[in-house]
Amino acid sequence: MSILQIDMEAMTNEADVTKTAPMDAAPAPLEKIAVLLRDLDRAGIRYCHWKSNYRILHALAGEGDLDLLVAKEDFPTFVTVLLQQGFKQAESATSRRQPGVFHFLGNDDAKHGIVNVHAYVRILTGDHLLKTWAIPLERLLLNDTRKEHGICLPSKAGELVVFVFRNMVKHTTLLDIYLGQHARKAVLEEYQWLVFDSRAEDCFGKLATYFPMISPSDFRSALELMGTERTLLSRIRMGLRFQRALAKYRRYGRARQMIGTASSACGMVVAKLCRSRKAMTLRSGGAIIVVVGPQAPTRAAFVEKIRRWLGGQLAVGVIHPGEPPATWLSCLPRACIAVARRLVPGHFTRHVDNNATPPSEDRVTYLELVRQLLLAHERAALLRRAYRDSRNGEIIICDDYPSEPPESPDASAARTETVPASKSPLKRFILRWKAKCDRSVCPPDLVLQLDAAGGTAVKQKPVFDGCPRIPISMDREFQEAVLEARHVIWEHL
Repeated sequence: MSILQIDMEAMTNEADVTKTAPMDAAPAPLEKIAVLLRDLDRAGIRYCHWKSNYRILHALAGEGDLDLLVAKEDFPTFVTVLLQQGFKQAESATSRRQPGVFHFLGNDDAKHGIVNVHAYVRILTGDHLLKTWAIPLERLLLNDTRKEHGICLPSKAGELVVFVFRNMVKHTTLLDIYLGQHARKAVLEEYQWLVFDSRAEDCFGKLATYFPMISPSDFRSALELMGTERTLLSRIRMGLRFQRALAKYRRYGRARQMIGTASSACGMVVAKLCRSRKAMTLRSGGAIIVVVGPQAPTRAAFVEKIRRWLGGQLAVGVIHPGEPPATWLSCLPRACIAVARRLVPGHFTRHVDNNATPPSEDRVTYLELVRQLLLAHERAALLRRAYRDSRNGEIIICDDYPSEPPESPDASAARTETVPASKSPLKRFILRWKAKCDRSVCPPDLVLQLDAAGGTAVKQKPVFDGCPRIPISMDREFQEAVLEARHVIWEHL
């Protein structure tokens, strides 16, 4: 029997159709999540998956975050269990402003992606951007749980109380009202799932125990408003009523909330216009990961697989040092060199990278030296920027890399031998400038060497001292090689 004996025909037809769809179409749970839940039970950790449990099978399948509320006294043990299973702590721009909220990421072979455990020791809710409200819902949820599908869930009554509170206090600003209207379909789906077999007495009992300032009549009215479609003004009025009753649980005052919301909204618009990536970074920091191998198409496909895997949750960038973009200093000279190559092609060699065989002529033209200097400058600028980004948390994947350490005499001397530098001070100056650009390149953090399939011999290139170099055999299915690379990368991050 429904909690309020509401006429379900008052719901929109759209909501009625989708009432059971999330559960019917649910995929199979992930083995990694199942193992994690078993280990949490063995460790005696008090926790529950505290919200959106109408889609719990999707969460167990790795589709979206696993939102776990953990008892504060059990949180150190909870972190230990996660680390033992290879999870790594991550953070986002929003999580830095939300104390008591944590992200842990784990690599999963079955999903071919990354599992995100969103852990809470304190629930922060309310407006979308700031989470202004720190309503103490933890005891209400953790003191009354049930077990379904191998995971601890709060009681239906407790989850329904939290559902009403979360949605009522979101009616705070025009931005939140606008965003809430776009999520209306999901709210109706969760509402129908929650009221289906909940009892009013259980909800009122929890309100009397934990939140006596909310009267049963207000709660009943709020719940009725949540289940109807065309009552926006009424929901706003009821939301303001809940906010007044729960005012002592604010994290920010009204003035600070308005300023913070405006600032966050402006930042969101700027990020949208600049197409900034909204992603997390690992607490252990970023890295420069290099993929080298004999065939450019294979390397490119390999890099794209790694980018898709990591980019689902983390900030990832892909660069190609062999084809660096122009800088503000080199854009005009580069255009002039492009014109010169068309007019006097005989003054240039066909080799464009540091690994090229030296020209057979007994001299190198000034135009060719300038072209090589521009390429070295652009490559060094690209790799310096990649190094800075990696030290600020981003994971940079490089399709190839300068293969010889700049300090190695073989790195530049192979070509400079062909230039009668002693006869040309200008050429000596250009070569010294180029060598300086080469020396400014920082070493990568990990090199994946793609060994050719079929046993083809691949010449091993020199690498920076101290940089791990892991061979990946391509003499098998491509996806198997990618899975091995994923394990290697995850261990080194």
